[in-house]
Formats: sequence, structure tokens, C-alpha cells
Amino acid sequence: MSIESGLLPIWFIYSMFVPTLAVLIWAGIRVNWQALKDYTLLQHIFYSACLALAVLWSIRAGLSSGLGIHFMGLTAATLVMGWPLALIAGAIGLLCVSIIGLESYAAFAVNFLVSVAMPVLTSYWVLQLVQRKLPANPFVYIFLCGFFNGAIAILCVACVTSLMLGLLQVYSWEAVYDEYFMYLPLMLFPEAFINGMVVAGVMGTVPHLLSSFDVDKYFSDD
Repeated sequence: MSIESGLLPIWFIYSMFVPTLAVLIWAGIRVNWQALKDYTLLQHIFYSACLALAVLWSIRAGLSSGLGIHFMGLTAATLVMGWPLALIAGAIGLLCVSIIGLESYAAFAVNFLVSVAMPVLTSYWVLQLVQRKLPANPFVYIFLCGFFNGAIAILCVACVTSLMLGLLQVYSWEAVYDEYFMYLPLMLFPEAFINGMVVAGVMGTVPHLLSSFDVDKYFSDD
């Protein structure tokens, strides 16, 4: 999702930089920088993810004034790289979109928290839940951690965005539903499909690139 800085109160816009900085520091601490430095393949994956996210987020549809909607792709990034690198890649992708003028710098923190941190952490939580509660089956991983997880991520973003717009009285609740939330069903399946296909493709060709996928565990005959 994309929110312009002029849409929200100034105090809210700038207060969001505090939790944004905290999340980025937290992610930076959890990243294995030595592995990123030593392994060229991991560097290629990370840089490709940054570029892919920036390109994907540059393709968007305008809804109400100051509000845009786009696919995210962050569930796949989380499953491939892990949540810390996914957060960093998302921040870089968002910065790139801001540099080319599609996002405002002032709204960076709000857009990061809602459209990057929210789907990444939601996707990680769903992944952990599936791996704890369900058997290690490749199809379970693809459909729940990939397809279904992507739909949950965009649903959470849409719900948080709707609550934010309504509680801050940017739009009336009726306007939020009519001009934003009612378009959600059009986004659920495509978002699920994009993430699911990326995960399925990587798992089917180079499964060792999925940081969240244990090849020995999922393809064990036991």
C-alpha cells in the first residue's frame, strides 16, 4: 500500500520514524552480515530482491486521493532470505521508489511500518505457526507458507491501513470501505499467486536458497 504524506497528520507522520528506526536497528542486529559478505550468491539474492521489490512497487493503481495500492511480494522475500534481510531489502526498495518520485520521503516511516514491516513479520509468524503445528510436507509449505501466507499478509496491511485512515479521521468509515477496503478481494488472489509461484519455483529448482526450508526435513522418507 502507498500513503502520501499529505494524507495524514504531521505529528503522526514524523512520530512513526521512531518505531521505524527501532525496527531497522533490530533487523540490522539480527542480520548475519558476515555471511552476506562472504557468500556472493547471497549478495546476488539480496540485491535482486531489492530491485524486484522496487520494480513491483512502482506498478500501482491510484484509489482515493493520496492512497495507492500495489502488490508487495514480501512473503516470498521473507521465506527466501529470512525476516531480517527481508526488512532491510524492503526498506531499500521503498527508498528506491521514493528516489524516483513515486513515494514521498516524509511518508517513508508510515509506509515502511505498514507496507514492509507488517507483511514481513506477519509472514514470519505464519511460517513459524505452520512449521510448529503441521507436518513437514512440501505441499503444506507451498500452499500455506507461500500462497495462503501472501494473502494473509496483504489482508493484515489492508486492515491496519483501513483502521489508520478511519481512526485518524482521514476518511469516514464508509468512504474507507467504499473506496479502499472493498477492492481487497481483487488483491488477495494475485498477491497469493505471486508469492506462491515464486516460492514454488525456487523450491522446485534450487530449494537450498529458501532459508526457511529444510530440504532434509521436508524431503525425508521418514
